[in-house]
Amino acid sequence: MTASNLNPQITTEKRMAKRLPSSRPVILIINERTLYAVMTDFSKHGIGFMADIEIPRHERVEVHFDIAAPQQITSFQFKAEVKHCYKLQSQSHIGVKLDFPNRDYLSLYESLASA
Repeated sequence: MTASNLNPQITTEKRMAKRLPSSRPVILIINERTLYAVMTDFSKHGIGFMADIEIPRHERVEVHFDIAAPQQITSFQFKAEVKHCYKLQSQSHIGVKLDFPNRDYLSLYESLASA
């Protein structure tokens, strides 16, 4: 038996790529509504953020955010799928998987992850 079988609160990390912490603003577009959120972390294929709403799993969204790297800030826009939404007091932590991260995003992520 694994630890996650004994305690449902302990989950196995499924990501292959390292998560990088962030506190950047995110603009989220869902069903033509524009919402604001704060990024908590990002990885090679997804981002996590805190928002004032709950979004159902598998919902399709558009996310706009920027990543600050040494001597540059790069803006990104992706379609994404909601993978989880956990209610945490008055906000929700939402995790999305990015559709087809582009070469600029992957290159920037790799440089920051290896720093």
